Amino acid sequence: MKLYLAPLQGYTEIEFRRAWSQFFSGIDVAVSPFIPLAKSFRFRSKHLQDVIPNQNTRIPVIPQVLGIDPEKFIFLATRLEDLGHQTLNWNLGCPKKTVARKKRGSGLLPYPEQLRNILDELIPKLPIKLSIKTRLGFNSPDEFFKLIEVYNDFPLDSLIIHPRIGTQMYDGEMHLKALDQTIGQIKHKIVFSGDISDYKTYESLKTRYPQIDDWMLGRGVLTNPFLPKWIRAGKIENNEGQIRQTLYHLHEELFCEIRDKIKRERPILNKMKDFWSYFARWFKNDEAIFSTLARMDNIDDFMEYLKKVFNEHPLSQAEGRTNRQIKLNK
Repeated sequence: MKLYLAPLQGYTEIEFRRAWSQFFSGIDVAVSPFIPLAKSFRFRSKHLQDVIPNQNTRIPVIPQVLGIDPEKFIFLATRLEDLGHQTLNWNLGCPKKTVARKKRGSGLLPYPEQLRNILDELIPKLPIKLSIKTRLGFNSPDEFFKLIEVYNDFPLDSLIIHPRIGTQMYDGEMHLKALDQTIGQIKHKIVFSGDISDYKTYESLKTRYPQIDDWMLGRGVLTNPFLPKWIRAGKIENNEGQIRQTLYHLHEELFCEIRDKIKRERPILNKMKDFWSYFARWFKNDEAIFSTLARMDNIDDFMEYLKKVFNEHPLSQAEGRTNRQIKLNK
């Protein structure tokens, strides 16, 4: 079994991966947040910095690419090979409207023949292996039947499947029945991605799909950083004192990583608030905690308040904990 860390833009970049891997275990490989194919043959240094292999020694990283221009795709793949990468991932799952309307991410899925044409041009020229992260379609899961025909005709390293469609964004139920109907037709190694928020959910999905060995965890790692370890061990830990202490260490280390990168107080505070819109789920009174944090405008007050939270507030039950971000009513 292999466990993947999902690419979550703004969250699972190298700062989080380094901080998390100091105190937690169980993730074999991370897929990076996407590198967009630029209009020119130049790429922002921050994207390449995130995937430099010798900076990602504790959790190896597979770069992810977003775009549909074969020439620029091959150019970036060659640059990634120069850095030492052997595989890259193509993002055909991003549901954002600004992305999808340009036929990028999940916006390409209603056009299987265009997808085939791109792969026809890419595959013979790519210097490294290609995996694809896909949804079942954009408008309907029925689109997946034609997509499978395309995917099966090419030598992909793996197919990471999120069983929703693009128009759902990240809401609504996963289309597991549609995946049930199609999974037997897929010739590639499958990585399941989506809604694995606790150990019980993983067990249920593993029972449903015994043919799948590899699993991708995303927001579930933010709301329960122990989840990969528990899945690998096949059991849940209940030592609340140790859990509380380790979560606090992650919070402190992540703050140091962000501070060292950003250096300016306001952006540091905003980034920590972003993370705590998930981390607050660690505690029973999560929304009240985050509401207090969201109103703060001083990083020292923010960190001091969180010391009090860790010392005084009860942890929530990990099993059944939602992996949804807290969003306050404005």
